Amino acid sequence: MEKKNELTFLHCLLLLSMLILPFLMRRPDKKDWLLAYVFNAVTNVLLDKITTKMKLITYPTRLLPKIFRIHILFDLVLYPIATVIYNQMSNKGKDNLLSIVSKVFFFSVPLTLFEIWDDRKTGLIKWSAWWKWYHTLFSVSLKSLITRGLVELYRRRRRLET
Repeated sequence: MEKKNELTFLHCLLLLSMLILPFLMRRPDKKDWLLAYVFNAVTNVLLDKITTKMKLITYPTRLLPKIFRIHILFDLVLYPIATVIYNQMSNKGKDNLLSIVSKVFFFSVPLTLFEIWDDRKTGLIKWSAWWKWYHTLFSVSLKSLITRGLVELYRRRRRLET
């Protein structure tokens, strides 16, 4: 992919995400989804700053490259949206731990496969020799589960207060 096409792709993803986001936040338990979104976005930025500073991951083509070394579209929009969808899917009240853990792979596996493709075929992301696909799979899965756990703790606290 050439840089112009990559930027067009990123702008299309941004537009699509902005269209999806209001519908996600309209569902019941809005506070839960907002918590999942904000927690995920903030921790994404912090962790991405670390990985880019260590040069484990770089983003040759990204939005606002003169301002950010991180991938703000992924960190602040795409992955938080995926986390909200994951939390909504695993919020049926009857999901046990095995179901919650297995559902996280519906998001982390495709995301990992997309990053593998990005690393090999585009200028959107480049992994260092020290970063492998399983680091992405593990970190995204674990972070999504941590976010899910935080949302569940928030729900339980809210139930106790009422």
